[in-house]
Amino acid sequence: MIGRKGEDRPKLWQFYHRHPFLDVAASSQMVPGFSGNQAAGAGRENTMRGRFFCGASAFAVAVAAGLMAAGAAQAQGSGPATVEEVVVTGSFIRGTPEDAALPVDVLTADELQKSGAPTIKDLIKTLGVSSGTDGETNQFSSNGLEGLSNVNLRGLGPARTLVLLNGRRMVSAPYGIAESAQTFVDTNLIPAAAIGRIEILKDGAAALYGSDAIAGVVNFITNRRLSGLVASADYSTFDGSDGEWNASLAYGWQGDNTSWVTTVGYNFRSETSFDDVDVAKVSFAENPQSGYSGIGNPGRILNALAVGTSAPGTLNVIDPGCTNVGGTIANGACQFRFIPFDNLVEEETRYQIFSELNHRFDNGVEAHVEVLYANTDVPKWKTSPSYPPQRPVIVVPTSHPGFQALLAQFPSLATANPWLATAPAVLWTGRSFGWGGFPGNGGGAQVGSRSYEAYRISAGLKGEFENGWGWDLAFTHMEDVGLRSTNDTFVDRFNRALGGLGGPNCTGTTPGANGCLFYNPFSTAIKQGAFSSAPNPNFVASVENSPALANWLVGASATEATTKVTVFDAVVDGETGFELGGGNVAFALGFQYRTDAYALDPNDNADFTKNPCAVPGQTNCTSKTGVFGFLAPTTPADVDRNVWAVFTELNLPFSEQFEGQLAIRHEDYGGSIGATTNPKLSLRYEVTEDLVLRGSAGTTFRGPSLNQLSGQFTSLAFVAQAGAFKAIDTFGNSALDPETATTFNVGAVFNRGDFKGSIDFWSFDFKDPIIVEPFGPLLANVLANPTGSPFANRVTFSANPPTAATFERIRVNIANGPDVNTSGIDASAEYSIPDVLGGAAVTFGGDMSYVLEYKVDALVIDGVQIAAPFDAVGRFNRTAGYIRPMPQWKANVFVEYARDQHNLRWVARYITDYKDERGDLPSAAAGNIFLAAPVLDRGRTIDSSLQQDLHYRWKGDNDLTITASVIDLFDEGAPFARFETNFDPYTGRAFGRTFKIGVSKKFGGF
Repeated sequence: MIGRKGEDRPKLWQFYHRHPFLDVAASSQMVPGFSGNQAAGAGRENTMRGRFFCGASAFAVAVAAGLMAAGAAQAQGSGPATVEEVVVTGSFIRGTPEDAALPVDVLTADELQKSGAPTIKDLIKTLGVSSGTDGETNQFSSNGLEGLSNVNLRGLGPARTLVLLNGRRMVSAPYGIAESAQTFVDTNLIPAAAIGRIEILKDGAAALYGSDAIAGVVNFITNRRLSGLVASADYSTFDGSDGEWNASLAYGWQGDNTSWVTTVGYNFRSETSFDDVDVAKVSFAENPQSGYSGIGNPGRILNALAVGTSAPGTLNVIDPGCTNVGGTIANGACQFRFIPFDNLVEEETRYQIFSELNHRFDNGVEAHVEVLYANTDVPKWKTSPSYPPQRPVIVVPTSHPGFQALLAQFPSLATANPWLATAPAVLWTGRSFGWGGFPGNGGGAQVGSRSYEAYRISAGLKGEFENGWGWDLAFTHMEDVGLRSTNDTFVDRFNRALGGLGGPNCTGTTPGANGCLFYNPFSTAIKQGAFSSAPNPNFVASVENSPALANWLVGASATEATTKVTVFDAVVDGETGFELGGGNVAFALGFQYRTDAYALDPNDNADFTKNPCAVPGQTNCTSKTGVFGFLAPTTPADVDRNVWAVFTELNLPFSEQFEGQLAIRHEDYGGSIGATTNPKLSLRYEVTEDLVLRGSAGTTFRGPSLNQLSGQFTSLAFVAQAGAFKAIDTFGNSALDPETATTFNVGAVFNRGDFKGSIDFWSFDFKDPIIVEPFGPLLANVLANPTGSPFANRVTFSANPPTAATFERIRVNIANGPDVNTSGIDASAEYSIPDVLGGAAVTFGGDMSYVLEYKVDALVIDGVQIAAPFDAVGRFNRTAGYIRPMPQWKANVFVEYARDQHNLRWVARYITDYKDERGDLPSAAAGNIFLAAPVLDRGRTIDSSLQQDLHYRWKGDNDLTITASVIDLFDEGAPFARFETNFDPYTGRAFGRTFKIGVSKKFGGF
């Protein structure tokens, strides 16, 4: 049955002991989200409230992916459980029942360990309520956020999920998502080995937590009751990988009134190249979107004298050495494929330290201090040997030694095109380095770097007044610093080198003399293709591009970004003394003051205020696109703002069966953003001892992040109309309005005997979401009417007339986008058979998340409708960069067998099929990739997927635990998609069958 206040709860205790890491005392913190005050709380009930606050929590625990093995091992070292009053995520009132009206899932470390104990990143990706996440270290899956990870509840965007650590805020990552300019908390910072449980509130929560909680809240809660030392390690590997290591040490000391727990975590991911895995080995004919570009090297030669005339000869001549070095001739170009130079997994090293100290004074006041430090390093970020330049058409004199070598190696070239031998110059189009790799490092990928360093301190005091009201004061400060360095080709140096005045030792003005070098853009410069099995038969050593010249041609576009947050919280809670039919009305009253800060410091190469033009130091030019061929400069920033809020909450027990929760928050951003007031009402009705109904409704709010209000940045994106990757310049907008949403949830929780289940209907009515304007519809509008489009001045073409073939780059703004209405159903069920087969326990379970609709209104920019309304459900959503892929439903099922020291669990994860909506566009010019040459239907539908995992755990009597897993047991991989990676990286898992083994040992303690 579902127990009420003060009643005996045998089922609750059965659940509690079955999930030993759901240790109230172990994880209680002086924070909203989990509060324990045993000494000061005398006179309050000392009972753990009912279990159905979580609704589907038990099942969600059982089927979600998990944390590192050390997390559960810490449970072995926890002291005897002291059951205290709690405040779970979604309330500030101590004693709020767990079977209240809010949909919260609780994921405990012990249960998660039995599901294979993968990283937090993998956990998030498997959650049914999270749709389309960034997290893998390759640039195509992370949008330039290699080393970071996020949560995307309900597919509303990572910026709209509030992530807490022990109920307190964390700072946003230094860099936002390029496609949407959204900021988010980097969940990779959180040491998995320190986590006791994770609470996921799947409902808007701005009425209590303020901005960012539009889609919900994810609260990571640490284990504070460890006693002794726990050492843990695990290793996993898949075909083509050298593996991933995780290790941790956790030490805890428990005194009478003081406890101290410290955890150190280490993670290492080895580099796995796309060239090492089968998923990337796809030809141009099979998937032209698989990292192919018509702007490559070798490139194309145009007749400079014949442009715009009818002079004899072929105007477009493909470098005849194309196929000798690995290229594919298609669509009038030597197709260059950059994917083999990139990594599916970048080399990545991460260190984390988390320490917390708790002390209870003689007067009952409790003090809490916690410190977090995390460092993530991606030292060798691999990318294309060079990027496509903004101006890919370059004049090359026919006297150029490289051109003369090309004519000598291919005599028939001039015979078929006599103008090649007589013209004073030709036009060459391509990129500086391609199939031959980057000569500066021996012919491999271009190498950049990514690194992040964060620290956080949170401290607080809490206690009780003489009347029994509780008080809680806390201070939190966190900083996260990111460093990104990406190499690109200098425009000015490239032009000088084409004229023979290149190189680090060039003096004088005589081409090719006095240390001056020619850059050779033709295939004769390539000794051997980077992925070719044989040398280039037409290589000419005298015109090879030397490493010294290559390194001189490129430089680093680097930035240092810093985000900071400082928060002061004050909360008072207690009983009002006003009685309703079900008991005393309880309240919470709180105040929060927060300072957000953002700084961006580019190096000189990337600083728009210092180098806006192609020639370094020059500030007066027509085209202010910076010193590099592709990467545009950015503007330095150093901004901050103060936000204050007051809030209150009431718990209203109308009767023994019916109670409510009313909350309201007023939050003031100041300035043009202004203030907002958001209420929320939640209700709970106990129909019978086995059935509880629940519901909630409220409004939420989110102001624009600081990085969205100003500045500019450039990203590389595949442009379907051009059939190539192009530059997208994104600009901030100081006139942004805040986002708002109205949320609604209604559901039922059923518990009888060994069966439990829940079902919830949810909906979000989202207004003025902040987006990056999608470049595809804007470009289509311009191409349809090049002279009359109101957006013509946003697009840069290399020549007239403006066509998809001459498109170079486009400017888009951060703006308030079309309204969104989304709704769906979550359901779960679990049935346990406690004593079968001579003492074993067998458990069956399953959950499902079904999105009914995700309707997006028409997109209107400057009074012009550029995109019709659509429903994003069941789509890949590549035409709207601000929405991630959204399969209509996901389901997980599991069967678990437990006997004595052994636990065996089979898990199956199903994702339904969904379509690539680009196939619905009217033409190739409008972005329909399935109508562009080569015409292919494959990929119009991304097939459904079924991944099956098998996990085994053995727990010895000597505090030794061994785990073993086979993930993707039948090596299904991810279904094919027309994407650079050949699969959808936001939804699918492409590593195939993965083997993992882990060990954990506890020393000392109790």
